[in-house]
Amino acid sequence: MDPERARIHDDLRGVLAGDVRCDDLYLQLYSTDASIYQIRPLAVIAPRNTADVVKCAEYATKNRLPLIARGAGTGLAGEALGAGLVLDFSRYMTRVLEFGPDTVRVQPGVIHANLNRQLARRGRTFGPDPAMSTVTTMGSVAALDGSGSHWLKYGAARGHVQRLQIVLSDGTLMTVGQEPTETPDDPLPRRRHLVQELSRLIAGNTELIKQHQPKSCVNRSGYHLHRVLQGGQLDLAKLLVGSAGTLAMFTEITLATQPLEASRGVCLLLFDSLDSAARAVMEILPFSPSACDIIDRRHLSLAREHDVRFDLLVPSDTEAVLLVEVDGDNTTEVRDRLHQIIDRVHGELRLALGSRQAIDPQEVDFYWQLARRVVPTLYRLKGSSRPLPFVEDIAVPPAALPEFFQRMFTVLRRHQVTASLFGHAGHGQLHLRPFLNLADPADLERMQRLAEELYDDAIELGGTISGEHGDGLSRTSFIRRQYGPLYDVFREVKRIFDPDNLLNPGKVISDDPALLTQNLRPLLPESEVAATNGNGAATRPDESKAAAVPVRHDMLGTIELSSASPRARKRRRVPKRA
Repeated sequence: MDPERARIHDDLRGVLAGDVRCDDLYLQLYSTDASIYQIRPLAVIAPRNTADVVKCAEYATKNRLPLIARGAGTGLAGEALGAGLVLDFSRYMTRVLEFGPDTVRVQPGVIHANLNRQLARRGRTFGPDPAMSTVTTMGSVAALDGSGSHWLKYGAARGHVQRLQIVLSDGTLMTVGQEPTETPDDPLPRRRHLVQELSRLIAGNTELIKQHQPKSCVNRSGYHLHRVLQGGQLDLAKLLVGSAGTLAMFTEITLATQPLEASRGVCLLLFDSLDSAARAVMEILPFSPSACDIIDRRHLSLAREHDVRFDLLVPSDTEAVLLVEVDGDNTTEVRDRLHQIIDRVHGELRLALGSRQAIDPQEVDFYWQLARRVVPTLYRLKGSSRPLPFVEDIAVPPAALPEFFQRMFTVLRRHQVTASLFGHAGHGQLHLRPFLNLADPADLERMQRLAEELYDDAIELGGTISGEHGDGLSRTSFIRRQYGPLYDVFREVKRIFDPDNLLNPGKVISDDPALLTQNLRPLLPESEVAATNGNGAATRPDESKAAAVPVRHDMLGTIELSSASPRARKRRRVPKRA
């Protein structure tokens, strides 16, 4: 252990109730997430309580050390990686603190799916549903303004967060929500300062903020300054949601909950092209679906290989499907609405080749496996080229989907790149993953050009470079491209909250134009990893031990899709065709 890590370990071990780890193996495990990046931290701390978080912040400020809040490590943009103190909230701060009639108060390490299991016993749910619900923490949901397939019904996390208990970079602890802009009697001078400075900044840039808002349904790029200052109130909670740990760390979150739906059903619409599927989206939205996801041919092929039931459900000549869900007070209402959608898209407009539908809860859950359980198999494809999540969060207005797909294919063809596509078409959010080889310098150049051209097309169509997964290392250097002069306002927001730039530095605010292709996870044979870093350059001597414990790109996506054998899966009941 090098002297700096040894000092941090000795300083914090007797001060915190939680764990302090500085050994090589542990740091290597936290040097990666589900993105393409790798940065080894100085220490990993699992705080047991809010007091631990405050002490960590005070220590970091005193020693000028970065602080990076982390949940489950499923981030796709490298948003929770950094060379400082990583605080893992998922180990101990996992309690549901209070249930109200229509609210819940949680610690940041509570798992999304676990929370909804507890809420279901009370007839409630937390509607926004990130894809990795079984591991995603609620701190991450709030930090990234998580949404998911059901945005059409529930929106994103920002619309449900009511109050936040936060720790600032200097260790100040406070609770924030709707705050009056005139706060002469506020007992917390730091909160009064935040409200006054932010109110002045936002009020002075109202037109600039309004002018640079994307027209997409969702937007998670930059800081959320639109409509947080209204009627003499500054909604600090809504401003902080989506800030990815760059402005404050969350230690308690108060959320609104929603009643569980009485009945739901899904239909699978089959298309001979992505263009036909995209044009069908605007025909489906008037029927008020709760979800409308698009899945491309590559994902469908993997699904058929994974489970014979998908082979029987989706013909091999299908190029794309739309998975549409509706809910209602009873099964009759749900069935009628599904038939109306099918009649419109397949019967009247002839956009779809065919359709399938399901009302039975088990069959509905099986249909959803197409969207939620097949995506990780992309990581298991053989070969040197991999589906890389670096432009996987583009969002455009749903009406612009056909135009964007045409432009997207033009860009991919120009650079001779193939890609996989899955997305929440109903609100225009696309998870696009080009196949590239990070060990090939030519592909690194392609990666930069693909991002620039695809982002330019998205922005030109009124979209955003990030709809849900945050800016992280993948997109921070493109934020100015999207927002122009508004970026300087974001910089001032960061200064007001975090004047020493200690909270998750290098995310959202950075002057480095090449973040996209730096700190890449090594993709070399194990015998060579110990001698090189993520950019192919020789490591410094103090990095050799960490590099000797390689975490390769093919180790991503280790979630098992099913514990049943292929033979057992073949015996399962095949859902009925419509």
